[in-house]
Amino acid sequence: MEERLEREKSFHDQSYATDARAVLSSYYAITDVCWRHYREFINGRAPGRRLLEYGCGQGGYTFRLAEKGAFVKGIDLSEVAIAAARRTAEEKRIPIDFQVMDAERLTFPDESFDLIYGAGILHHLDLERSLGELARALTPRGEAIFLEPLGHNPFLNLYRKLTRQLRTEDEHPLRWPDLRQADRHFGSVECRFFNLTTLFAVPLLKFPSLPGLPRLFALLHAVDRLLFRRIPFLRRYAWNVAMILSDPRRPPPLTQS
Repeated sequence: MEERLEREKSFHDQSYATDARAVLSSYYAITDVCWRHYREFINGRAPGRRLLEYGCGQGGYTFRLAEKGAFVKGIDLSEVAIAAARRTAEEKRIPIDFQVMDAERLTFPDESFDLIYGAGILHHLDLERSLGELARALTPRGEAIFLEPLGHNPFLNLYRKLTRQLRTEDEHPLRWPDLRQADRHFGSVECRFFNLTTLFAVPLLKFPSLPGLPRLFALLHAVDRLLFRRIPFLRRYAWNVAMILSDPRRPPPLTQS
């Protein structure tokens, strides 16, 4: 486990230092709908509550939520990312506690947060460890939301193999058993799926000024929603899933005999 964490840390330190994944930014334009769902969920629960951005990178969405009145902390394994987040917090004069921390071994006390959120983080982790830590750190009525890639679509998996230099060797886009694993730690697991037919429009992203492109994306997102509702089997071939976890389950305390 320590070797895996060191590999992840080294990769992300270098990635943040060089902005290596910037070449992929244009392809993420088709994910605007799932990001909107993710942010709307968080925004509706943020003001006045205790939040944790789980895998915050260089600050992520944390700054905006702090400005909305949330009490926010951020953690990441990358020292480079946390150093950048702290600099931005100082420049903006926003008192956010950013810490270098292993997401599988949180140092926060039990029931520290009302909401934990993260994007593209769980598929880098040991799920059993991380889900257990999430359930422990949430209040009994707390919730968590994560936006993650899925690993069933053969075309996406081929692309991932062709671009291995942009990924860590240990990351594992989530598969169906991974989603079900969350049931061990949460009484409620809700999943919403995004990006199936929209993937066919990715080549058009090279022409952002193409007339009618926004309408085409809106139509394809609507087709995706219809397909996922009418043909549930297709959900596993989506690119992204938003997972909402609530009713955290904690193991019973050990009793002395």
